[in-house]
Amino acid sequence: MKVRVAHLNFYYGDFLALSDISMEILDRQITALIGPSGCGKSTFLRCLNRMNDTIPCTCAEGQILLDGVDINTPETDVVALRQRVGMVFQRPNPFPQSIFDNVAFGPRVLGTHRGAGLADVVEQSLRGAALWTEVKDELDHDALSLSLGQQQRLCIARAIAVQPEVILMDEPCSALDPIATLEIEELMQRLKENYCIVIVTHNMQQAARVSDWTGFFWLGELVEFGATETVFTRPQHQLTEDYITGRAG
Repeated sequence: MKVRVAHLNFYYGDFLALSDISMEILDRQITALIGPSGCGKSTFLRCLNRMNDTIPCTCAEGQILLDGVDINTPETDVVALRQRVGMVFQRPNPFPQSIFDNVAFGPRVLGTHRGAGLADVVEQSLRGAALWTEVKDELDHDALSLSLGQQQRLCIARAIAVQPEVILMDEPCSALDPIATLEIEELMQRLKENYCIVIVTHNMQQAARVSDWTGFFWLGELVEFGATETVFTRPQHQLTEDYITGRAG
């Protein structure tokens, strides 16, 4: 088990956005979070690396244990946490810099690599994101010149360049065409050999294809959590079945 969430409540001001969420997230597995818009999936995802801290008047209660250590304590080094728990966003967000500089950004900021070592990290990260062969002769080109699918893989390379342990993906394929979506899904399957991955998706077929575990959120509550095959074929709750089959949500 990589992450254990116990009785998590999350508030935007007085509004209770997440209510008593408990979940165990396994290492080197893909966990999908499904549910209608506004049900708390992305809020929960951002709790896992405390990105919600940047939003005024928010408050988290309960425990989120990363390797057994609660990340919600005041003593937590949030910068170090976000190095360990990286994030890939809904729309590709490459920096207006070269491909090389995008991937090198994190290691440079952290001061972990320089010179030839930095070049090696960039190459390995691009290889890890299945992008190296497409851009190896264009590393000095503007990252914004890449296709959307390539930009998203570049953002994944940028995330893994700082050697995270967990990768969070918030609807990483929603802006992509079917071919680019398939490439990202295949990449996720390769990445899970080395990383714990948590993905938010509105695509039921995608969740069924790529994930090992699925959590179904509804109105800020975790209705059901279990092995993906079980959730999709033998759900324990009628609401889960209604949502998956399109009769609710």
